[in-house]
Amino acid sequence: YTTPSISTTTTYYVDATSNGCTTASRTSVAATINPLPTPSITGSSSVCANATATYSVTNVSGHTYTWTVSGGTIASGSGTSTITVTWGSGASGTVNVTEGITATGCTASATQVAVTINAIPSISGTTPSSRCGTGTVTLGATASAGTVNWYDASTGGTLLGTGTSYTTPSISTTTTYYVDATSNGCTTASRTAITATVN
Repeated sequence: YTTPSISTTTTYYVDATSNGCTTASRTSVAATINPLPTPSITGSSSVCANATATYSVTNVSGHTYTWTVSGGTIASGSGTSTITVTWGSGASGTVNVTEGITATGCTASATQVAVTINAIPSISGTTPSSRCGTGTVTLGATASAGTVNWYDASTGGTLLGTGTSYTTPSISTTTTYYVDATSNGCTTASRTAITATVN
């Protein structure tokens, strides 16, 4: 007997007849509906090129996880509820997971997250400058994308200003300033030095 479409465990009953005689009672037969897993991925949908990011599903004991990634590689955690992905330098990627319940053999359809991979900006040009004697100097820098940031140190230091030009305070000696760029939360790996020369 094939049941109609059912969504919950349902009990059916059978007896037998032969030569006009019927079993004294019916026997129960259960049609069991096992629950499907409901995978839902948490993790960033916007990342920087060549960066790593972590993705997880609810960790349920006795469940299995099969991950696939496009646009990057699984760095660790394959087959577990949490993975680390190292993204490439393309424009986009996806993270997919299929979740199964070991005890019942039920498997949920893959759940997919679309990921935007943001390019890391670079400093594409600099304009050092000079002056005679004490005073201000206007320096320039351009970036492949995003905002140019001006600092007083190659790492750390103080943010002095933003934009494609920066006018120094009054200086009496040659001074080096540093720039990087940020775009979509991604920052150039290192700062570029620009010199304000005082002759």
